[in-house]
Amino acid sequence: MKLKIEIDPERPEEVVIYAREIDENVRRLQVAIGAALSASGELALKNGDSELYLPYGEVLFFETADNRVWAHTVKDCFSCQLHLNELEELLPRTFTRASKCCVVNTAKIRSLKRSPTGIAEAAFYETGKRIYISRMYYKVVRTIIEETRLNQQ
Repeated sequence: MKLKIEIDPERPEEVVIYAREIDENVRRLQVAIGAALSASGELALKNGDSELYLPYGEVLFFETADNRVWAHTVKDCFSCQLHLNELEELLPRTFTRASKCCVVNTAKIRSLKRSPTGIAEAAFYETGKRIYISRMYYKVVRTIIEETRLNQQ
């Protein structure tokens, strides 16, 4: 396998992998490149009439309310043009579904408190904001928290 980088200020940036077949090496490259590209991305969010470009990592969670998707940060709340299922595909692995109407950034979760009914409450660093995680998504959220935090150590 060869690596080739072409510098052309006139063309948009793109990564292309030419391969005879999709084998394990190609899959690993695809995952690594995808993670690197999405980790440093920004989202276009609206606050009234102004549009703000915010890094993914600053968002605590996305929720649907009033037929809109809202992005919550530590201090603010912004309108987002994307649907939750589109956000799930676009965002890095630390973002996952927490309920039917919420996608959470597991890297920002400070604690999980589970009730006897199976619903969990997630609290975030540096804010009093909280969300509820449904029984259906609790194990996935816990798994991603464990995987991503163990990889950072």
